Amino acid sequence: MMINLDVATATCVMGVLMVALGLMFQGNWRRGGEVFSPSRHWAMAAILYGSGSLLIAFRAQLPPLFSVVFANTLIMVSITLIHRGIALFVGGKAQDAWYWAASLLVLISFSWFTFAAPNVDARIVIISLMRIPFFVHGMVLLRRSGRSRGEGLLFWVLAAATPWFAIRAGVTGLTDLAIVDFLKAGTFQAFNFLISGVTGVLMVVAQYRLEAERVRADLAAEALRLRQDRDHLEAVVAERTKELTRSNAELEQFAYVTSHDLRQPLRMVTSYLTLLSRKLGSSLDADGQSFIDFAVDGARRMDALIVALLEYSRIGRGNGKPEPVSLDQAMADTLRNLSVVMAETGADIHIAATLPVVEGDRIEFVRLFQNLIGNAIKYVAPDTIPQIRVTCEDEGETWLIRFRDNGIGIPPEDAERVFGVFQRLVGQEQYEGCGIGLAVCRKIVEHLGGNIWEESVPGGGSCFNLRLPKSRNAPLSLAS
Repeated sequence: MMINLDVATATCVMGVLMVALGLMFQGNWRRGGEVFSPSRHWAMAAILYGSGSLLIAFRAQLPPLFSVVFANTLIMVSITLIHRGIALFVGGKAQDAWYWAASLLVLISFSWFTFAAPNVDARIVIISLMRIPFFVHGMVLLRRSGRSRGEGLLFWVLAAATPWFAIRAGVTGLTDLAIVDFLKAGTFQAFNFLISGVTGVLMVVAQYRLEAERVRADLAAEALRLRQDRDHLEAVVAERTKELTRSNAELEQFAYVTSHDLRQPLRMVTSYLTLLSRKLGSSLDADGQSFIDFAVDGARRMDALIVALLEYSRIGRGNGKPEPVSLDQAMADTLRNLSVVMAETGADIHIAATLPVVEGDRIEFVRLFQNLIGNAIKYVAPDTIPQIRVTCEDEGETWLIRFRDNGIGIPPEDAERVFGVFQRLVGQEQYEGCGIGLAVCRKIVEHLGGNIWEESVPGGGSCFNLRLPKSRNAPLSLAS
């Protein structure tokens, strides 16, 4: 059975397929978001090769300038782009001068053998032979590189195409009538274009595979870099953790020295001054007794300051993990600790019906509440009964707990300064204290993942606001 193929149909099918593959290839390259030159050249080569084939397919409808001269020039340009892409892919140098020379040679020779001295055989020989140097050199470049299967596939496609075009050029000039009739038959011409098209398709497939391998190699390199960065960060974190552990140990040692070695001399001074006062008794005049009292009071205040600093340094350094803490229970412990001073001052303290359960350390919550309520009881005007109101609001991901009092208040410009260490807004002679209580409160709240701020209350007094997360990982919006 004879197979009759139409040249126009074969070249049209091949042209559409090549253009489609080229556009798809170029689309993938563009979506990659980077300029990878070999992909760009190979995609354009497929588009130009297909465009030239389409012009040839419609040679019956188009003038020779387009269907012969321009069509074969486009095919030659596509061959040079394939070679240029290979050269760039393997890290070689593109031979632009040779590409221009080959393309111009095809343009000039096809113009001559189409219009000045029409010769179909000459055109076939020229377009066949012009491919061979670029194919052979491309194979040499790929063989030298030989890094992947995609390069191997492209190498063998070029190796198969090279002898075909050499044979085609060699038999074109034969004069044997049988061979001439066979070569000029439409079926052979169609097969010729189909083989050329299959070769082109295989080239695109091989080039597409090279691109995929490049992407995988880039991803692998990026993954390796990320792993190395991660390992480096883990090493840095481990080193920092080691340093932090060492610093914590040193701080623990310092805390021990502070609590024992520094306080012991103060206790000795206080004890001996008290004994001296008792022994001398009536022999001391008023000034002498006053001097001893001042010295004892100073030693006691120094001891209280050391205890406060020790308490501040130990915040957040508990050994246990955060646990659910009932703030109702923490508040009950606080009021029990303050029961004596509450009875002495007649303080009126009203607590919200129910306080929530949050994660943290119960001892730190007791310390926090005791500082806030203790300050509210202490810092009131003379002959004023302290009144404290504690409320709680559910804000969704956080709890807002407010401590309102009727104390002396805090000027708005000092609302932030009061949370600093050793910051006092009133004199020691008016109200006792070491100026570290609110700094302790802020450090506790921030360790719990929350924040604290103060607002003035219209008509006097202050309102201390605590915003605590329901979960230790819950995001917080800071107070404005």
